[in-house]
Amino acid sequence: MDHTPPWGRLPVEQYFIINWNHSSTETLDQQRKRLVAEFLDMDSFPYVWTEDWDTEALPESLAELREPTAEEVDTILRPYRSDLLRWHAMDIFHGEFSPAFLRTYYSADEGERDKHAKLMAEWGFSAEDWCAVLDNEDLFNFGSEWRRVYEILPEIAGPLVYVVDKIDEIFHIPRAPRQKNVDAFRSLLKTQLAEAKQTSPETWREHRHVFVDDYTTELQHYVTRTCLIIADEEAFRSGRLQVIYLDGFRNIVRELRLDAEFYDISSVDLTWMIKNAFPEDFTVGEKYRVSAELGRELYQFTEEDLADPTNSE
Repeated sequence: MDHTPPWGRLPVEQYFIINWNHSSTETLDQQRKRLVAEFLDMDSFPYVWTEDWDTEALPESLAELREPTAEEVDTILRPYRSDLLRWHAMDIFHGEFSPAFLRTYYSADEGERDKHAKLMAEWGFSAEDWCAVLDNEDLFNFGSEWRRVYEILPEIAGPLVYVVDKIDEIFHIPRAPRQKNVDAFRSLLKTQLAEAKQTSPETWREHRHVFVDDYTTELQHYVTRTCLIIADEEAFRSGRLQVIYLDGFRNIVRELRLDAEFYDISSVDLTWMIKNAFPEDFTVGEKYRVSAELGRELYQFTEEDLADPTNSE
């Protein structure tokens, strides 16, 4: 851990000090928990929150950072999390090509602990990426409740790869993808499906879901914002790590149990970022299925889109 950012320079810390209610009847912990939840649900946040800017050199088009007072640091920020967590938050947020590797299971059996330590060494990222490896029993022993990591590391929600939009003369990072691009990908998807079912009508009738899963991949990839690799109890038992791709609001887009014995874990991020695709055999997240709420909104399939071809001769 080389250094930690100055107080107030992490996105959630800016949100804390800007929105803190000193007259609240909540306990300090309750107010922090509520503000974290609000921060995670923001549609966008100022770009300046993501950088360790020299405030005197800020471009005029960027909002200035709100510097915390000594009292705010001691009362609001310092009790929230340790220097180690702040360092993780800083590097994870800026680690564009490094999905977070989260360990959530720690056995009480000494023999198993030794075995699991060896597995972690085999699974771990390269040394230069170890900031993205979250392996601390005191902090991350969540069991199956892996989403608890957002309570102490909301920055892990990303966006891992972001674009910058100008909103009210202030540059913001949106959690949602740009609508014009979604519309373009959706139009391409529908064209591809129409061509596929006319070209292979019998295959379409028998395996329509295969076509849909295949051609929706590009649109799903576009709405994906973060990747999380989880070493849970099942992973240590079977050797199959849980790999999850999520949108900007922490909904699962695609997921898979990946056998680390036959698949290079370090290539998960490269497949996504460079090849513009998911690794093979991923299943669609429940909310992003065709008939589910987010799926219906994203794909906007009509009966005609999914109907059998008319010219089957």
